Amino acid sequence: MQQIRLFLSILLLSFSSAIFAETFTEGEHYITLDKPVKTVTGDKVEVRELFWYYCPHCFNVEPILSNWVKELPNNTTFIRQPAVFSDRWINGAIFYYVLEQLDEVDRLHGKLFEAIHLQKRAFVDQEDFVEWLVEHGVDNDVANDAFKSFSVRIKVNKSKLNTVKYHTSGVPALVINGKYWTDASHAGGELRMFKVADYLIAKESK
Repeated sequence: MQQIRLFLSILLLSFSSAIFAETFTEGEHYITLDKPVKTVTGDKVEVRELFWYYCPHCFNVEPILSNWVKELPNNTTFIRQPAVFSDRWINGAIFYYVLEQLDEVDRLHGKLFEAIHLQKRAFVDQEDFVEWLVEHGVDNDVANDAFKSFSVRIKVNKSKLNTVKYHTSGVPALVINGKYWTDASHAGGELRMFKVADYLIAKESK
């Protein structure tokens, strides 16, 4: 079902791109930040996704996003950032940065989405999440050490600060080069969000 949904979404996105010449308007389809946020990608265009593991819309777009990222121009760098709008969002950020610390993002990022949204795993605390990691072959002590690490704590705090700086209204959102952001609400749907992002990437590449 997941593969069929992904195939139909990509087909629709490709069809709409080929048939319609879309134009996008500042303030309507995307937001320009009054104060750009410093990027970390040097000369490359920074493409940053703001997400939350417990967000059903983030879960829905994840397979589309993963394929879209593979087709990004060579002059871009993609960064995932868990958003932290309030204290209840913190665990989601911790989970991501633990995966990053363990070098398990590629293998387990999508599986974590599925565990939450398909298997209905709650992950209320460290013990729950570490148990899930162990089920997927991660050493128990290594997982616990990552969860308590200073670097994870620093990255979570940075995500909290960055979420405020981007002034986004929800997730998933795509921030382009620290200057612009778009989401499904502004773009006119989850699929069009990627077309707006393509437009902004091209704009920043000139």
